[in-house]
Amino acid sequence: MEGNELTNLETVEHKRRSIAIAGVHVDVFTEETLTEHIISLTHTPGVAVGVGVNAHVCNLAWEDAELAGFLDRSFTYADGQSVLWGARLLGYALPERLATTDLALPVLVAAAKRNIPVYFFGAADGVAETAARKLRTQVPGLKLRTHHGYVDEDEMPSVLADIAAHGTEILFVGLGDPRQQRWVERNIEHLPPVVLTCGGLFDWLSGRNKRAPKWMIRIGLEWLWRLAIEPRRLARRYIIGNPLFICALVRQRLAQRN
Repeated sequence: MEGNELTNLETVEHKRRSIAIAGVHVDVFTEETLTEHIISLTHTPGVAVGVGVNAHVCNLAWEDAELAGFLDRSFTYADGQSVLWGARLLGYALPERLATTDLALPVLVAAAKRNIPVYFFGAADGVAETAARKLRTQVPGLKLRTHHGYVDEDEMPSVLADIAAHGTEILFVGLGDPRQQRWVERNIEHLPPVVLTCGGLFDWLSGRNKRAPKWMIRIGLEWLWRLAIEPRRLARRYIIGNPLFICALVRQRLAQRN
């Protein structure tokens, strides 16, 4: 889709309220309004990118000006419980946590009802397709195609061609932060109207990773469950990253008082 540009927040048809959390804007959505917004963007020019914001994304953006700029040009939502707690500390209110794992199904159901083709790109070979097989059974009429994320640069044109050949209007990119944002920026001219960066979503939807018990999710401790099942990969993100995020919030709170 030549000539596409990353849709800036100011040019999106549907204006939204947003708040600043540790230097990153977070748009105020409920699950219903965010799902409606994503579907509506399939009819707008350019490429609109959605990013779920959590403490890790805020920490990365603090050190990475390129990522921070990308987030400024994207629509965002509160993916992590830490963002809701942070908003409360700063005197703001966000209606609910919108974990991408929970958001995916309503978006896919809405896409199926409107005959909107969807594409999953990312994860290890077979993971996205396993998730897709389950979802095609769960969501009648869902037009969903997949490709794993272990692709050499010289193979990328064929992946982009496959995304286009599917008639994709909503693309989920699961390559991890900030690699997935880099990939979107690099290939923006060839991408469909809506792109959602989604981290490890396909691992969860496929059943490869098991989600936390509902009681842990309800009280905001899903991050602790994730740390327990992937300690080597996530130790730095949570044990070091969470205190850094809290420090950023405290600095912002003190600045508000001055």
